[in-house]
Amino acid sequence: ARGGLRGRTSRWALLLGGATAAAALVLWAGYPAAMVGVPGGRMSNLDPPSLAAVTFGLAQCGAALLLLGPLRRVLRRPAAWAVVAVVNLAAMTVFLWHQTAMIVVSTSALLLADGPLPGLHTVPDGPGWVVARLLWLPVFALALLGCWAVFRGYEQGGRRGAGGSLVVRESAPERKGWARRA
Repeated sequence: ARGGLRGRTSRWALLLGGATAAAALVLWAGYPAAMVGVPGGRMSNLDPPSLAAVTFGLAQCGAALLLLGPLRRVLRRPAAWAVVAVVNLAAMTVFLWHQTAMIVVSTSALLLADGPLPGLHTVPDGPGWVVARLLWLPVFALALLGCWAVFRGYEQGGRRGAGGSLVVRESAPERKGWARRA
């Protein structure tokens, strides 16, 4: 925020230092490689947040700062910016409902199957698990799309009026004229 990380050197230091520290903690200090909880894991790096999760976060910050310039250049193109703007309209719904979509898929699949399904209910034990998990992503996306369709109107602060048109409610500051003074 104070501009201390403007130089490429500090950004690379964050990325490489954080990644090295996270790898060292996983390899030699016994922290799990998954930065989130996974089925069958003996511990989670997020409950409570561990030093490994913090160092991994520092590496991600370094990577984000290094990508800032190139991404800004790409987003100067109107078509690229339009895609980001449209996807951003669903950001809160995705954030609020992604876990629900995952639980619905996971529970439904478990109820419909004879037992645990690879990539969904099994311990991550190799490349096969990763491939199986990637194959589940479209199913999660469909469930999340369903949640988005159901809840987006409520989360955008509007309600449906007669004929299905969106009626936007006026917020308290606008009613009292505060918005005009600002």
